[in-house]
Amino acid sequence: MKCFNSRAKYNNIDALQYAKQASSLAEKTGNSERKAKSYYEMALLTLTPELQKQSLIFTNKAYEEPYTKQNIPLQARIKELKFYNYSMLGLTSQSMKELFGAVKLLENRTDGDSERTITSIYGNIGNYYQTENKLDSAAHYYKKIYNLVNGFSKEIQAIRLPECYLAMGDVFRERKMQDSALYYYQKSYQFKIKHKNPSVFMEYICFGDYYKAEKENQKALNFYLKSLDNIKESKVNIEPYLFVYEEISSIYGILGNKQLQNEYQEKYNQKIRDANELKIKNTEKALNIILKDNESQLKESQNRIYLWISLCVLALFISLLFIYRTLRNKLKQKESEINQVTTHLEQKEKIISEKNEETKELQQKINDAYNEVINLAQNNDPAFYFRFLEVYPEFQTKMLKEFPGLRNSELILCAYTYLGFTIKDVAEYTYKSVNTVRNRKQNLRKKFNIPTEQDMGIWLRELINPNQEN
Repeated sequence: MKCFNSRAKYNNIDALQYAKQASSLAEKTGNSERKAKSYYEMALLTLTPELQKQSLIFTNKAYEEPYTKQNIPLQARIKELKFYNYSMLGLTSQSMKELFGAVKLLENRTDGDSERTITSIYGNIGNYYQTENKLDSAAHYYKKIYNLVNGFSKEIQAIRLPECYLAMGDVFRERKMQDSALYYYQKSYQFKIKHKNPSVFMEYICFGDYYKAEKENQKALNFYLKSLDNIKESKVNIEPYLFVYEEISSIYGILGNKQLQNEYQEKYNQKIRDANELKIKNTEKALNIILKDNESQLKESQNRIYLWISLCVLALFISLLFIYRTLRNKLKQKESEINQVTTHLEQKEKIISEKNEETKELQQKINDAYNEVINLAQNNDPAFYFRFLEVYPEFQTKMLKEFPGLRNSELILCAYTYLGFTIKDVAEYTYKSVNTVRNRKQNLRKKFNIPTEQDMGIWLRELINPNQEN
């Protein structure tokens, strides 16, 4: 197990209720500092997979407060919260980006708040590297924490130094350096005993892990059992440490005691079920707290909306009354204008009809010109390309603009392709072999960098007329 784990998700309903009340009061008074801190607390208290959406909302609200913009350590702690959220979503790259962003904010600051915050962030970075089996990097960050903690007050040292020792012990155990691991586990335990800290269940668990790896199963079992007793004595939330029951069950199995193996496995299963039920209840309570406040805000918002709607309806009624009177006075005038417009429309329709006839004639000319170009191409007439350019005047201009230096023969081949003639057609009409035409066309495809799957005729038509459907 790792010492610097992600925060234990204590679903403290009372704390969430107080934080929500604090945020509501801060919102009414407009106190940015209190809003930022209460949003941060609510983001922290909803930091579970079930309430992650709410946690991210509160995190963003805290970050947007003006007070936060002036408080660098708070910015860093919010980035750490984002790390936890992104980690739960499996966005490892984004989560680590937030952690290193927090380090960048704090690394040159020497105030106590910044130094205490950065130790937590270093711990999470160390955890990440340890999980990735980059043990040298993990040890590097744990040592950075150790060096910082030595300058802290005795109260903070009493908490953080044992964590450092256990973390270093984990690193050495994963390196298979068991003696060094045991040294750091014992150092953490002795430090707590010296400072009269009775909460030593973490050390007992680490001793259990150590002796289990050493195949000293009875010793491992004794320490795991002691860890459960100490968790109860310390009144610590046991949920993050339920795995100890499974470890005990496993060792009883190794020792051949099937009865106790099954007993502790059932205890583990039951406690998991109990934890899940409690999590569901706490999630519902937390959502009710958030939703209740949202309902209050919604009612206030709705009242304001109703007031505005009433005012708008009144204004609309007055406006409609004025419009009605104005329209009634102008109705006769409008009828006269409508008659004039009707006459004008009839004239317009006559003009449109004439234009449609002209359009049909023009379309017929275009069709005739197209057919003429096709006939010239099929007959290999020398006038083909000149007539083609008369019908498609933009063709040569755009081709030479995009590909300067094209030869006339290449342009003619492109013209045939533009019109939709196949390689076989071109070979037949120009009295060349199919292979010759194919090779020339292939050379043009390479020169124009046309993808293999792209039809060259379609490509040319899109180049010359990009807005025209083919």
